[in-house]
Amino acid sequence: MKHYSLNKLIDIIEYGAFSKPIVNYILTNTEDEDLVYYLLCLKSIWKNKHREAFKYADLVTTTTILNELATLEKISILFNNNKIKKANIELRKIKNNIQSLNKKARKIIIPALRFMEIRFSNLIDENLVRYWSEEYESSYAQKSLLKYSEARKYLNNKDFHKAFDLFIEGFNLAKKFPHPTMICSGLNNAAWWIRKVDKKKALIAADLLEYYIGYYFEDLFKIYNWFDTIFDVYSINNYIGLYDISRIMNELKNNINIDNKFNKDFYNSSNKKHISFLFKNNINKNSTIIDFNFSIVFLATYSSLIEKPSFSKNNILGLIFEGDKNKIIKYFSSNYEKMYFFNLMFSNFQEENLINNINNKNYNFLNSAKVSLFYIARKNLILKLLKNVRNKKEFIVHYFNLSDREKNIFDIFLRNCVRYDIKWPIIPKVEGDLKSFALKYNITQKRVALGYYSFEDNERLFLDSIIENFL
Repeated sequence: MKHYSLNKLIDIIEYGAFSKPIVNYILTNTEDEDLVYYLLCLKSIWKNKHREAFKYADLVTTTTILNELATLEKISILFNNNKIKKANIELRKIKNNIQSLNKKARKIIIPALRFMEIRFSNLIDENLVRYWSEEYESSYAQKSLLKYSEARKYLNNKDFHKAFDLFIEGFNLAKKFPHPTMICSGLNNAAWWIRKVDKKKALIAADLLEYYIGYYFEDLFKIYNWFDTIFDVYSINNYIGLYDISRIMNELKNNINIDNKFNKDFYNSSNKKHISFLFKNNINKNSTIIDFNFSIVFLATYSSLIEKPSFSKNNILGLIFEGDKNKIIKYFSSNYEKMYFFNLMFSNFQEENLINNINNKNYNFLNSAKVSLFYIARKNLILKLLKNVRNKKEFIVHYFNLSDREKNIFDIFLRNCVRYDIKWPIIPKVEGDLKSFALKYNITQKRVALGYYSFEDNERLFLDSIIENFL
């Protein structure tokens, strides 16, 4: 079993729940009890199991840095559960020990304490929190957190434009890191608080939020409030994206109670007209539609959808491999579901356009894609992964031979292979069938490892059985 540097660990956990693949990998490769308890504490918090998280945090007793980091989590849990006296006791403990910690630990602890000081200012004992020095190693993620803290002060004074600017500054810092939760949190707050005083500003923030939700997140029912913000902003702007958000939310209704406002008819006359208009434009713009990697774009689009379209497997496989332009157009023009799918295939969206627009404060620009940015983001992940794929036809045939349940897990695996691909200080390794899979289809082993360890133990066993189908 390996020993892991605490400095590297801090660089990992600073990503929050996004560090899950590395945390899972470490848990399979260490016997350090304090480290195990701390990582299990974090995982419990990510699952909103705060009582369980507190128990794990209490078991971290020997390692000073881990102990302080665990104490930080306990303080947040206690304040959020209205255990004010106990929270202040723990806060006093961390205050007394923070000077002895290295800069790596301080860069997480001090900004987090500042954030809590603002959020729970009326609950913290007078003069309890003070800051010993500005000399701690600050990162983009922590600077982003401080921007959001500053923005909340302006919200209290109803200066929504200044708060919006600070939320966007924080978003830009989080994007440099990148920290997905902070990226989306900043955009969500920016859109929500400005929506009633400047709906165009809100729309651009909401467009970006929809894209990044698709790019970074799978447990969509946990971020209901973000979708609610997007829906509200799109509704205020009478924006066509309203139908896509409503459809996505209704596809989650088995996991959460969905507000009746989301019960929009996706194929009403207005959206049908829009779908048909885009379809004709896409045919005209893409007169050589089979000159690009059509089968991979088809697969990427298909895998991005929550509920799969009712395409016949035999018909569709023959169509995408034969590559006959006239047959393709005829097939996808037969109904609105297929036209919508075709539009998703041929829609390109550059996030930089909206980022530049929101930073340059030109708030009249609307999403030129005019299709679901959520699905485009998910599609783009697969396109990045399979850009140089080998044995393409075999890969696609194996995919369509999977059951619906297997497809769902495999889709998430493929997306996670890319969304978690950043410069981690610890890189998981693959061997056996996973390595064979990576080599056979020319997919980077690092990406395959990150996608694999984004799943829990029992899920990884199921994924193993899916991977076998591709070998």
